[in-house]
Amino acid sequence: MLTVDLIFGFLLVFAGRNLFWLCVGVVGFLVGVQCSEALGFSDGWVAILTALALGCLGALLAISFEWLMVVFGVGFLGGGYLFMHVFPLTAHEDPYSWLIFVIGGIIGTCLMVIIFDWTLILISALLGTTLIVNVFHTTDGLRGVLFIGIMMTGILAQYLTLRETSGGKGHDAH
Repeated sequence: MLTVDLIFGFLLVFAGRNLFWLCVGVVGFLVGVQCSEALGFSDGWVAILTALALGCLGALLAISFEWLMVVFGVGFLGGGYLFMHVFPLTAHEDPYSWLIFVIGGIIGTCLMVIIFDWTLILISALLGTTLIVNVFHTTDGLRGVLFIGIMMTGILAQYLTLRETSGGKGHDAH
């Protein structure tokens, strides 16, 4: 899983906006892993198959219903996933932890609707950076430096491709 996390992490960090279907697929996979764990399938083939099924379904739907699935898949599911990792202690101990996911999802969805490209860049860079940094078992200080460095590099790289595709205007193309 570590190699897969690194590959998907780097793809999301540097090309999440351009590979939106991959972003939705990875988010589907990550949410699938969390759903499997919540259902008691933390290890084994059932957890992996559930996560793969949700990831593939998300990617296929993203290709078919681009805007809707990117807004839902990246905005709602990605925002919810990120919130669950921002508040990990609360999320795993509280019986109402699903509220943390829903609040993150609502915020992510609203941002996707308002500022599509920038939210897609930010969420994909954050998700990818989270995947990459979680592979390394280092001190908290070094993790923080790695996180900020990788995230900022990814945001800059995606911004530069956004600027090129929008004719140098640097604003939403949707």
